[in-house]
Amino acid sequence: MGLFSGRKPHSGLVAKERLSNLLMAERLNCSPASLQMLKNDLSAAAGKYLTVEADEISVTITHTTPVILTAKIPLKRNEEYHVKTI
Repeated sequence: MGLFSGRKPHSGLVAKERLSNLLMAERLNCSPASLQMLKNDLSAAAGKYLTVEADEISVTITHTTPVILTAKIPLKRNEEYHVKTI
């Protein structure tokens, strides 16, 4: 699903992700746009220090007591791994 990889995502996968995001937004009483902004902010924050796969970030909500927000932020693999410095 990369922007520059030349591969187009299958429409079924895109639809599944959109539906998942919509259902999660309804459960949390926040808009899908708010969830996307959260993903973008997480990508930007992690991207300051690490090289991340921004288009592969996933956010899930576990409805337990308390409600748990889990973010999976895959890192890009390089020949040599370097942490960005400020």
